[in-house]
Amino acid sequence: MAVNLTVEAPEFDTIEKESGRATRDAIRLLWAVSNFESQRRRKTDRRLADRLSPKVLYLAPTANQNNLDTQGAGVLYYNGASAVNVTGYIVREEGDILFIHVAGTGTITHTHQDANSDAENRMIFQAAANKAVATNRSLILQYIDSRWREWSAA
Repeated sequence: MAVNLTVEAPEFDTIEKESGRATRDAIRLLWAVSNFESQRRRKTDRRLADRLSPKVLYLAPTANQNNLDTQGAGVLYYNGASAVNVTGYIVREEGDILFIHVAGTGTITHTHQDANSDAENRMIFQAAANKAVATNRSLILQYIDSRWREWSAA
């Protein structure tokens, strides 16, 4: 194995000389498949690591936010004094979860199906109404079926 965790390439010319072109082609195919699988597993491992130890993004917005970029964070910590509306969060992938906590004095209102954000970044709430999150309150959203959806303990 090479330092970058890919399978090192065998000596294809030597294999062809000793065993023929068909053997060389078969080994080249196995080598390519092995590298592809190794790369896929590394990506999966990185995604799992990100989900198990999510990045925290501290925010103190002073104006309404459309298509807010979470920069890959799984935890959003609002600590500002301004009351603002958030119309949507930029999506990384299906199944993403956002833990949102408001520690500042400004209420963060998440707007239901707001057209100020792109369709894929919008939020749907159970009451089909906006969701205000005040100081020392939290909200959990998960991205399912092309929308951010509110988690509930019901």
